[in-house]
Amino acid sequence: MAERNLNIDWKQYYKDHLMSMREASNFIKDGDCFWVGEASSIPYSLLNEMYAHMEDYHNVTIYSNVMNQPCDMIFDPEAKKHFRQITTYNLPLERMSISMNVEECGACGYDMLPLGPFEYGCDTAACYLNPPDENGWCNVGIYGVSTNHALVNNPRIKRVIGIMDRTGQPPVPGDPEIVAIHVTQLDCIVEEDTEIMAIPAQPPTQVDKDIASYILPYIHSGDKVQIGFGGLGEEILAHLKSVGPLEVFSEVACDNMASLVEEGVITKITASSPGACGQRFFDFMAKDPRCVLRPIEENINPFFISQQDNMVAINATFMCDLLGQCCSEAQGLAPYSGAGGSFAYIYGAAISKGGRSFLCLRSTYVDHDGERHSNIVPWLPEGVIVTTPKNFVMFIVSEYGIADCFLKTCKDRIRGLIKIAHPDYRKELMEQIVTTPLIKEDDFEGYDPFDNIKK
Repeated sequence: MAERNLNIDWKQYYKDHLMSMREASNFIKDGDCFWVGEASSIPYSLLNEMYAHMEDYHNVTIYSNVMNQPCDMIFDPEAKKHFRQITTYNLPLERMSISMNVEECGACGYDMLPLGPFEYGCDTAACYLNPPDENGWCNVGIYGVSTNHALVNNPRIKRVIGIMDRTGQPPVPGDPEIVAIHVTQLDCIVEEDTEIMAIPAQPPTQVDKDIASYILPYIHSGDKVQIGFGGLGEEILAHLKSVGPLEVFSEVACDNMASLVEEGVITKITASSPGACGQRFFDFMAKDPRCVLRPIEENINPFFISQQDNMVAINATFMCDLLGQCCSEAQGLAPYSGAGGSFAYIYGAAISKGGRSFLCLRSTYVDHDGERHSNIVPWLPEGVIVTTPKNFVMFIVSEYGIADCFLKTCKDRIRGLIKIAHPDYRKELMEQIVTTPLIKEDDFEGYDPFDNIKK
């Protein structure tokens, strides 16, 4: 990375380093590993330019996070001869690419993302930026804040490609050291405008509403709440008015949080990136100091999270066993999403003063053949990826109830988790688990697995 120099004519520096996308692609050399950002900050045009001339590249590693636009190279198995593509968290595009055996899962959570790319020798970064302000600072935009400080500005980065985007990167207020990069740190500059990508929130399902009904009594005035985007998050946000003023301290921000701030329900939003947000939220964030985006090494750091008193973490999982071990990133061995920031918040909330964490799941799923199965199983199937070890799990919630697993014995966990499984599978779970050394039939004396079913 070029050395920052605030004393030279940055406007002349800009002109001297301005080039075409094709010229910028020549900065990537054989053997390089480069970080290309996340979501809308990823320079898709640069990647497509490299793909169009992929015969010129050999052994180049590309590290990214959550692609929200198509990119030609991730769908071509031939590209593997030239590029190794690693993704931290998978959206639908990455899932398609992984199923084609093109992209690879990075297999680390967001709390480790500041270290992940450097395990592969990351030495280059490329990202969209806002055009420079009057002092030559280029705002990294809403999606660049989370990783700019840890990855783009890291001293191990030797080259930075900055793509100036006047229309597609809503700027974010804050300390330039966190939310910007200076023109003189850029080794090459390209100009290209894009469109703002808004991600609409999903409406809550009945299952989301049922799960939320079990969590809401545990949220109190003065708490700090971490919540993801999606139907469950929207349902919980819709009921926070009855809780009283509280803060959001979260991995992501959501559109509806802006209205709750303006109404005084939420007193402050501290997040790492926008999750399901559109122009309304971007405009709100730009002018309201009660909304702050912070880098990933702060907001998705379990030890920083643990310093937030009364931290309430709400996350999702796909499957759990009767000890509370949870698979939250795959369907069996098939990668689906990623570890994300869930473990950082689960662990941070567990050791926070007054903290609470909730892992939420649907009690059942239907396979490709239309057959229904339980998501609560006596033991995880062989090979299933464990995202959250049992020792850190506090509450597990399904549409049938809530199980308190924190610091409980194996037998207490088993008895509690069976009661939140779908009623059709509770007897079967009991019959299966007594075949193990974990619990025996007489441990179920006086136990009614159905006593929480509403009559």
